[in-house]
Amino acid sequence: MTVRVRTGCLNGFSELIEELHGDAEKLITSVGIDYTRVKDENYFFPYLQFMELLELVATNLNCPDIGLKLALKQDQAILGPVAFLALSASDVRTALISVGQFLYHFTPAISLSLDEADHKQSYVCLDLSYLDIADCRQAVEHAVACTYHISHLITNDHVKARAVHFRHARMADQDTYEAIFHCPVKFNQARDAVVIDTDFLDFQLSSHNAQLHGLVSNYLSMVETEHNATTQANILPSKQARHLIKKLLPTGQLSRKIIAEKMNLHERALHRKLQVDGYTFEALVDEVRTAEVKNLLSQGSIPMSQIAGLLGYSEQSSFNRAFKRWFNMTPKQYLLANSH
Repeated sequence: MTVRVRTGCLNGFSELIEELHGDAEKLITSVGIDYTRVKDENYFFPYLQFMELLELVATNLNCPDIGLKLALKQDQAILGPVAFLALSASDVRTALISVGQFLYHFTPAISLSLDEADHKQSYVCLDLSYLDIADCRQAVEHAVACTYHISHLITNDHVKARAVHFRHARMADQDTYEAIFHCPVKFNQARDAVVIDTDFLDFQLSSHNAQLHGLVSNYLSMVETEHNATTQANILPSKQARHLIKKLLPTGQLSRKIIAEKMNLHERALHRKLQVDGYTFEALVDEVRTAEVKNLLSQGSIPMSQIAGLLGYSEQSSFNRAFKRWFNMTPKQYLLANSH
């Protein structure tokens, strides 16, 4: 299934590229996007083309913070009808939950979830792991920065982030990140998220309109039925499980039972469905871990103990044994073999 994105994701792109002395039409066309339709609100194109476009600009125009820069050029209008849910919500919590529920109307490539970790701080989490793409760092930074920036706009600049977390290594100067987010920005973390005060979730939005919120929710729910019928059935159980495994690895809360529950299945039913796709649960976990460890090691700046934690290992020795089973060599030998 080709995952598409609303053309609103390119709002402000041409103006930004002009500032960077580049050719927006040439760049957009080179990745297969129809330049003549970028102002067409009904135009959707493959999200992978948007990811490729960001990476192309980062390389060709020497702009490692292109995802962040583009986000600051945009507002809630990029979300299409989902923007009305955010604006008409009663408070920040309702806005975030509503947007997360219907974000697929912008693109199914990104999921947004709210983790109210405790009474002090909460995490607004962005996840692109359904794409199974090793390097989507620019797109991740764009998604996180958009979430932060739009939250600022709809709250009239009242939002205050405690921190911003990225799973990947830093790509631009630390000062660049902190000038955009106005808070500590940490890398090589367990998830991509904006960390906010839990109390802020109750902040009342001045644009609240209960009637509009209900109307938009009802409309998007009716469209959701069609969406589920045409796309959800096409997602293989192994792909759903892989996505959940990748998401839960850093938490240390990964088990067959938990994955089955999140897929609304009995453990035996999960086992049968994975068998049909040619997997066992253990083999799928190993596949996710080996892909993740290759990606993390390629970044070159993450301590091995931290990599072990991100893969769900509480003991370095357990990680080392698993690594030798996967690659028939130790982590140190692997790094030496791949250093050129």
